[in-house]
Amino acid sequence: MKNKILELYKAKHEIPLFYCESGSRLWGIASPDSDYDVRGIHLQSKEQYFGFKKEPDSLSKMNGLFDFESFSLDKFCQLILKSNPNLLEWLRSDLVYFNELPNWENFRAEVLKNIDMSALYFHYLSLAKGNIALFETGKKAYYKVVFYAIRGLLSADLAAQNIMPELDILKLRNQLGKNNELTDLLENSIDQKRNSNEKEPIEEELRAPILVILKGYLLKLQNLNISKFGPNTKLEIVLKDYNYAVKERIYLS
Repeated sequence: MKNKILELYKAKHEIPLFYCESGSRLWGIASPDSDYDVRGIHLQSKEQYFGFKKEPDSLSKMNGLFDFESFSLDKFCQLILKSNPNLLEWLRSDLVYFNELPNWENFRAEVLKNIDMSALYFHYLSLAKGNIALFETGKKAYYKVVFYAIRGLLSADLAAQNIMPELDILKLRNQLGKNNELTDLLENSIDQKRNSNEKEPIEEELRAPILVILKGYLLKLQNLNISKFGPNTKLEIVLKDYNYAVKERIYLS
């Protein structure tokens, strides 16, 4: 995978920094036809950075099961500052293909120590709500969508308790401890997703009961009294210092 990533940069000016696996393979629920969701960070070349032209802040490529997306270091830091859960998963991924970033473990620990859990709660709640709405339309009545909704609900529930949600789905489920209708649905959804194709529809008679469980749990979480998050000064300092250190090392060395 490392060679495949580096091959993409042969015709580009950007500098690859860090790439990992995200998505279903990281969560432990890959289907037979799941993509390799390769995500990561790059830096503009010195010429791009000091030039006057505005450069794109993301790179992407889809080729068969190879789904590649990369954000500039600046964009990555901006989204981490908002406690974006997708970017936090990149940061926490244990399936790393390529890493040229300095002091990565220390940086990761400092970021996670200063994450705003209320921001994480609202992000995961929004993720769950969006997938429930998508499932309700009937256009994408897949176990993949149900799983995304459940994962969002469980992660929001834990974030509301100031607990960092695990990425692996079984570890996430165990964090909750108790059994309920949603965890029972999760276990069934995992089995179905692992053994079926991504876009195999759920039988129509099963959709309404699933929707009742998802909407009930969503309503419970929406009724929690969680305050909206504000500026995160400590995290901003961590990100600013690291951003500067990486650029100084690459541009001024």
